[in-house]
Amino acid sequence: MELGVSVQPYERIYLLRIPQRILDEILEHARREYPVEACGVLLGSIAGGVGTASRAVPLRNLLASSKAFWFDVREWMQVIIDSRREGLEYIGLYHTHARDEPLPSLSDRHRMLEAPGEIWLILALRPGREPKMAAYRIDDYGSSIMRVPVEVF
Repeated sequence: MELGVSVQPYERIYLLRIPQRILDEILEHARREYPVEACGVLLGSIAGGVGTASRAVPLRNLLASSKAFWFDVREWMQVIIDSRREGLEYIGLYHTHARDEPLPSLSDRHRMLEAPGEIWLILALRPGREPKMAAYRIDDYGSSIMRVPVEVF
């Protein structure tokens, strides 16, 4: 594994753009794992404050929990390193909540501080209900969490 690879986006993202096909892949992953929180990496390009996802790579939730997630950090870093070799940038993470609203949990908020600037796309998924999603970013230890608009195209 290469050392010294920053996982933070180089530019702040003020809008997340995600193709419908990528969103469908994430939702399929979420439904397969339900009620366990599904998680993964968002990759693509960042320009002019816009992060455009072109790939979502699922990660295994090591906690196998419906209330929390975490993944193998080595697997996460390898996905980022491999994607950079392909010319893709790291945008952030996605994960699901088995509840009605896509709001960051307390543990999400704490973990967002570990990599300021990355996008956290949260999908609220409940059987028989329309999924909801929201994206968030925190810039540094003194910042509050900011909601980032999501555009599906």
